[in-house]
Amino acid sequence: MLEPLLESSSKEKILIYIYTHGESYPREISVSLGYHVNTVQYQLIKLEGGGVLYSNLKGRVRLFGFNPRYPFKKELIALLEKALTFIPDEERKKLYQPRLRPRRTGKPL
Repeated sequence: MLEPLLESSSKEKILIYIYTHGESYPREISVSLGYHVNTVQYQLIKLEGGGVLYSNLKGRVRLFGFNPRYPFKKELIALLEKALTFIPDEERKKLYQPRLRPRRTGKPL
């Protein structure tokens, strides 16, 4: 849907995934979307270099999310919301369902 605008369908799906999940790491995205992890990492690094995403290191995992300082963040979010409405329901539930439980924090219970 946004492929002509974003250059690739993988970039579109990755952005929608990050939009629906808040922040995520490359391996989780690649498993959920069925892409090779190198493809996901390449797109994430490209988007981070353009200022669209930020990344931070939590332990040994690099998490990616939308950069709050990106000047077109509100417009991009609105565009992704609109694109998400055109995705079939079964695909949306399968690929873009947010986590049911929070990530582990590493603290003992």
